[in-house]
Amino acid sequence: MNSPQPGTPEPLSTRMGRLAGAMNSGHAVLQERGVVVDVQANGRVASVRVDEYSFPGGSELGPLIADLINRARAQAQAEVEHLIRDVEADPRLTDLVEQIGDAPQRSLPTVVAAPELDDDEDFYHRGRSRILAPDDW
Repeated sequence: MNSPQPGTPEPLSTRMGRLAGAMNSGHAVLQERGVVVDVQANGRVASVRVDEYSFPGGSELGPLIADLINRARAQAQAEVEHLIRDVEADPRLTDLVEQIGDAPQRSLPTVVAAPELDDDEDFYHRGRSRILAPDDW
């Protein structure tokens, strides 16, 4: 495979492939004071390990914490999905989408030309100010 020349941006397909890979398999592992967490890029907690020496019963506590976090995340996502379905079912939104959806097919509105003014009328309209009182024009 050819490498891009220095200063040449890499192909978009390569960048998109790396992004897809990171989203599907990316994760981070952090450790502090006897607790290790492994979290996937999509937000799912892969594991929580609690050191048995630092926290008695830690071997049972880690999986419990990971399970609770993942169940809470799934519940929160389900609630959001329910709200999305409610909004999508609103007939006002359907009407709006229909109006926007056919916008490219609709003709543009006709532009109305401004009336021609003679010099006296033009001066009158040009000199008006909403801030100044009529006596100050």
